Amino acid sequence: MSVPAARDHQSPLEAALVDVHTTLTALLEAADEQYVAVVAHDRERLEGVTRKQERLAARLERAERRRRDVLGTRSLDAALAEEIAEVASLAGTIGAAVRQLQTKHSQTASLIEKSVELNGQTIKFLQRLVGGAHPPAYGARGGATVARQSVLVDSRA
Repeated sequence: MSVPAARDHQSPLEAALVDVHTTLTALLEAADEQYVAVVAHDRERLEGVTRKQERLAARLERAERRRRDVLGTRSLDAALAEEIAEVASLAGTIGAAVRQLQTKHSQTASLIEKSVELNGQTIKFLQRLVGGAHPPAYGARGGATVARQSVLVDSRA
């Protein structure tokens, strides 16, 4: 996604839209980084990307607030009609970036869900492997469900 060229005399709306666009572009890049970190199971990188996304989300919120302030009571369409064609094109580019970002977040969320499901299956497999058909020693709320012997301690005795 290309960054709009800065002109000498930007209108307040154009300046606000450029800020929104720039922030969305950075969020798209961060979404790609997030996906790579999830695929690589790189927790530290994922935490770093999440912090970056939080900063960018706050920046986007400020840019959107500025855009709304510039618009006042006018609709975006009405305000764009008063602007040059490049500003209307920029608004369209922003819409496309938002849709891309939604798609990337859905893909990453799906990957995380699959990873959680696989981890759950792995835990169940390990429980069957180590403990046979016994239920887990602790329930979902952390309390003991049944008293059972320890495989490590009792099997050595």
